[in-house]
Amino acid sequence: MNRTIIKAPSVNMEKLENLFIEMTAQNCNLRCKHCYIDFKDKKVKDFIPIDKVKQALMNVNKKDLQYIHLTGAEPMLHPDFNHILRLCLKYSSVVIHTNALNINDKKARFLRKVEEENNMNHEIVFMISIDHYIEKENDSLRGRGSYRKAVHALQSLIKYEFNPILSIVNYFNIPIDELKSNFKELCDSINFETTDLNFKIIPYLDKNKMMDMPENIDYTNLKTECKKGRTLTINGVFTCPLLCCDNRGKCGSDLTDYSSKSYLETEFCSQCINHNNFLFSLEL
Repeated sequence: MNRTIIKAPSVNMEKLENLFIEMTAQNCNLRCKHCYIDFKDKKVKDFIPIDKVKQALMNVNKKDLQYIHLTGAEPMLHPDFNHILRLCLKYSSVVIHTNALNINDKKARFLRKVEEENNMNHEIVFMISIDHYIEKENDSLRGRGSYRKAVHALQSLIKYEFNPILSIVNYFNIPIDELKSNFKELCDSINFETTDLNFKIIPYLDKNKMMDMPENIDYTNLKTECKKGRTLTINGVFTCPLLCCDNRGKCGSDLTDYSSKSYLETEFCSQCINHNNFLFSLEL
């Protein structure tokens, strides 16, 4: 009898440059059609404790750390969001991945003050979720009113001299140049001067569809989140933000003891391999 065991391909983390902190797994003020999260019917209290964040930050190598990413569901709903943001700014620059519903003029002004208060010269980067340059198409995915609120948030942030990044899930599979061109027109209309770095185009990752692995791939040169980062959650450490609800992505209980090897065996892994670019991280 042939007992050959087929092992999934794997990659080793090079160093922890991107620490993702999942502020909440289920609390969000939107229910986007294409979200990778399977939301429960009722609201759950799953905010990560601030003491867990403090302990994790004490265990990371500040020298290697480039960014701390505050993710969710919606990270800005965390009741201790402001406190955690200030804490993280002591260690590195912070990227806030948000649908921007909680950002208005008053909040943007406050966040500018928070950034200026930290004496480490670390910055706050906003990655704003907006998926189409046409209001009707965007709201068909993200919910009525989400487009206008995201645009208003952009206006508030640029008023206080932030330089936000648009996180665009290409659900409609629009050619990249066309997508960037139309989003640039939108940004020009609100006096937001942009470059290509302001647009992060993310392919739509269908969580119910396994893509074929490409042949003869050099896994050492892949651009995947698990080579540069780890995600801290209330339930332990995971290889990437997409796998926080999947035990196949769990690699440890805390940042003192976690695996540096990631096995690429999930549906999201196959799609990330085919995309071969960072879905959440910033290009350094």
